[in-house]
Formats: sequence, C-alpha cells, structure tokens
Amino acid sequence: MLKLVQKVMLPMCAFLTQRYARPTGIAFVDSIKIAVCHNIRIPQNKVFKGLAQRGKGTMGWFYGFKLHLLVNDQGEFLSIKITTGNLDDRKPLLEMVKNLWGTFYADKGYLSKMLVEDLAEQNVKWITGL
Repeated sequence: MLKLVQKVMLPMCAFLTQRYARPTGIAFVDSIKIAVCHNIRIPQNKVFKGLAQRGKGTMGWFYGFKLHLLVNDQGEFLSIKITTGNLDDRKPLLEMVKNLWGTFYADKGYLSKMLVEDLAEQNVKWITGL
C-alpha cells in the first residue's frame, strides 16, 4: 500500500492543482495528518525514509506528512499543500493564500499576530477560534 501511495502522491497533487476553484470570498483552512506507519514501526519504515517526519496533531504523535487544505464555502479546493509532519501548520499559509482574498476561517492552531498582519496586506481577513 505504501509503495502505491509513494507512486501516486506527485501525480495526485498535480491533478488536484488543476482542479482549483475560483475564490468566493469565504474560505476554510485546516490540515490533516497522513501517517505512513504506526509509531512503533518508525525504525523499520523504508518507503519514506528521509522524507517523512514525526509530527504532532490533535490526536497525538504520528510519522508522516501533513495535507493542508484551503477550500471555499462550496467545498471546492482553492489550495493544497503536502508538507512533512513536523512543519508548523502556519508556515505554508502565506504561499497557499497568494492571489486569494476574502474571509478565511481556521482553528486555534493557526493563531498568530504576525500571520494576521501579513494576511491583511493581501486583503485576507483571518478568523480563528473555531
């Protein structure tokens, strides 16, 4: 299964990028973990060795990647990014919201005064605390 995931990851990202929708002025952002193996099996994992990283999500520690999604109010993709599991959720946001505008909603994990100020310069109103 992991070999299949490794083979289709890049083509899947390319396909999804082609399917981006137009912004509607309302968007939601969140990330989910993509665990490549159980924590106990990390030392034996060879498929994503050197790529996957340990990260922490709301459900605890995992080894793998994070899928960051930005969708409009109709559930259509505006931006997608896959990062290592140890990357802070706020890091890829400025790149993801480039050329977008409106009001964006996120959970408390995205709280950052500097991020709010940077996004305001791009005509993005940031609402966290969902």
